[in-house]
Amino acid sequence: MNENKKVKEFLDNLKIKYRIIDVSKEFSCLTDALRFLNIKYRYGLKILAYKIERGIILLLTREDRSVDEKRLKQILNVNFIEEASNNELLKLGFPNGKLNFFSLKSKFEIYVDSVVFDVGKIVTNLDSNRFLIEIEREELERFLKDLGFREIEVSFPNPLLQDSDNINIKTVLSGITPSGKALHIGNYYGAVKPQMELQKVVDRSYYFVADLHALTTVQKKEELEECIINNILDFIALGLDPNKSAYFRQSDVPAHCQLAIVLANYIPFSFLKRMHAFKDKLEKGATYDQINMGLFNYPILMAADILLYKPDGVPVGEDQRQHVELSRDIAERFNDTYGKDFFPLPEPLIQSGFSAKVIGTDGKRKMSKSLGNVIGIFEEEEIIKQQIMSCYTDPNRIRATDPGNVEGNPIFIYHDLINDDKDEVCDLKRRYEEGKVGDVEVKEKLFKAHMRTFSSAREKRRKIAGNKDLAKDILCEGAKKAREVAEKSIDEVYEIIGIENEMSCRKMY
Repeated sequence: MNENKKVKEFLDNLKIKYRIIDVSKEFSCLTDALRFLNIKYRYGLKILAYKIERGIILLLTREDRSVDEKRLKQILNVNFIEEASNNELLKLGFPNGKLNFFSLKSKFEIYVDSVVFDVGKIVTNLDSNRFLIEIEREELERFLKDLGFREIEVSFPNPLLQDSDNINIKTVLSGITPSGKALHIGNYYGAVKPQMELQKVVDRSYYFVADLHALTTVQKKEELEECIINNILDFIALGLDPNKSAYFRQSDVPAHCQLAIVLANYIPFSFLKRMHAFKDKLEKGATYDQINMGLFNYPILMAADILLYKPDGVPVGEDQRQHVELSRDIAERFNDTYGKDFFPLPEPLIQSGFSAKVIGTDGKRKMSKSLGNVIGIFEEEEIIKQQIMSCYTDPNRIRATDPGNVEGNPIFIYHDLINDDKDEVCDLKRRYEEGKVGDVEVKEKLFKAHMRTFSSAREKRRKIAGNKDLAKDILCEGAKKAREVAEKSIDEVYEIIGIENEMSCRKMY
């Protein structure tokens, strides 16, 4: 009731009409509170803080949207942008290091995503997620006008938070390169989990094992086959529903290669020289003679992978944004050349937050099997325990009695991802910052949380281990669904550009 009173005084002074909603329990985030109250996500207002060269800016957007940070950089005309951490917000005077309606002060640059004004009301959090506030759009506009704000367009739909009557993303596509023999938690939280959730809310989802892309690094037949089989079995154990998604092997759909040959004619050589994978190889000391054409042409094949299925969105990490944008460039050039809106321009559906790019156990680089900085999912318990116990923590913390840093600490990033006991996580963080818990206890509890979270998946994986027929049956059925769409697309492309393929000849005679 104290918070209720404080809110009333604050808003009454501003002469704003409002309604306070008592959620009846504390939630960790606005999303969960909205879901509990059965309030549509599009009415949720989230407030974000970003660090830029000239200080902190505040951005208001909707709960059902994701921020396009590249576009935000362009609008702000800055070279650097990064979301402020809770600790940084705490140092700036924000209570508990969290943003809420009271954070909106005229001393900050305030930007409002234009979609906020597309709905008749907004619902947002106060000092906690126990109480929410509902304000009509006109009242919000009046309040923001007094503070001074700039309206911008800077977001795209988050398919995981679309209301059932407002789902704009109908078709999605994603692929995973089978370059490792087993998935790790970086794969799962960065790609697999979002894919599994997407298949529940969109009409059509296509997921493929990118075996042709894998040839840039894996060139032993037995090794490649083992990676592919393990990949599909891992996905099955983690919840892949082949009845809801077409899950297939890239090479089983020849139209991927056919379209790649066509699309190569609509993009300049200079564009490919700017792609990250190629530049990274050169920066690491490789010469032109050491880089195969598969790697150089990788982005064209990826564009074909995407455009064949005409998806609305492609769930990728930030490091893959460039490839989706190249696909859009190629699609635009093709469409312009023939004066047709044939290929839709897919949106890069980039996760925000720590799960978008899971840091490795070395605390330095993205989690990667090739770097040996992973925490597995299906390995033996002792191996997973060793991976966790060797994890990098706070290098400045010499003794367990020293206050430790939680922010950016890999072991606590993993707790936030894996540990289903949120009260335990909060307790560990508090004691770590106070110097009342050692690294060993924090890591042991993470190991136990890992075993709880993945217990059913690990059990299912054990039961289907070595079942190549199951994997091949799923890939075969998925390929049939994918070919039906892909072959139609390539036939249409051939007709547009003036090539008659074999199927066309059969129809003529």
